Amino acid sequence: MLAGLNALELGRLRLSVGYGTHKKGRPLSPVEVGSLLRTSLDQGMSLHDCAKVLQLAGTGHIGRFLRILELSDDLLHLVDWGAGKNFVGFTAAVELVKVKDAKDQRVIADAILSHGLNSREVRQIGQLRKRSGRTVELCIDEVLGMRPMVEKHYVFVGSVAKRCISQLAGLTQAARDSILGSGIKRMGLSGATGRLGTKFFTLVGNDQFNTSMQAVGKEKIERQLRAHILETIESAPPSC
Repeated sequence: MLAGLNALELGRLRLSVGYGTHKKGRPLSPVEVGSLLRTSLDQGMSLHDCAKVLQLAGTGHIGRFLRILELSDDLLHLVDWGAGKNFVGFTAAVELVKVKDAKDQRVIADAILSHGLNSREVRQIGQLRKRSGRTVELCIDEVLGMRPMVEKHYVFVGSVAKRCISQLAGLTQAARDSILGSGIKRMGLSGATGRLGTKFFTLVGNDQFNTSMQAVGKEKIERQLRAHILETIESAPPSC
């Protein structure tokens, strides 16, 4: 066992890390993995202890999960496994943490969602920013300029009602995303997918989404999705 975790949490953790887990699906996001590991470490477990219980070859992988917890709170819900158009991949998130300025992190995260930056490109941007002293926007433009073709995605960020925060914090990332997904479908926003955090939600989509977003209006999108999230949370049973 890992100190501070119950059997369900340990089971989810084991299914989310280690060799072959990507083939079965992972019940926890990288941030949720990091949070559980941090709980055990705070209870006196060592990195070596955690690696042994989870049958990992070393402690390096655990360190990466812990490092992404250093991201700004409004970015944590965006981190997921692999690569996709509506989230920040785990490896890219590890590179993003190396950018110490929170504002720069947010700008780069937006570029990841808008342009599909990979971990190598995020690392290049961070290195350019540190070495050249230029603005992060100029560094992003330079890295994008190295591409043969740039693919554009559209990003919308909104906030959730304050009284939802504690209940959302008790849900897994997958459960939160399901709530947001039903709201997107309910509003009829075409070409959009999203991620729901405890304080913010993020929508990402193609040209179709941009057209839909312009037609509906950004204020209406935020207002109606906030209401949908609140309605879903308040109507859910206590065990949700």
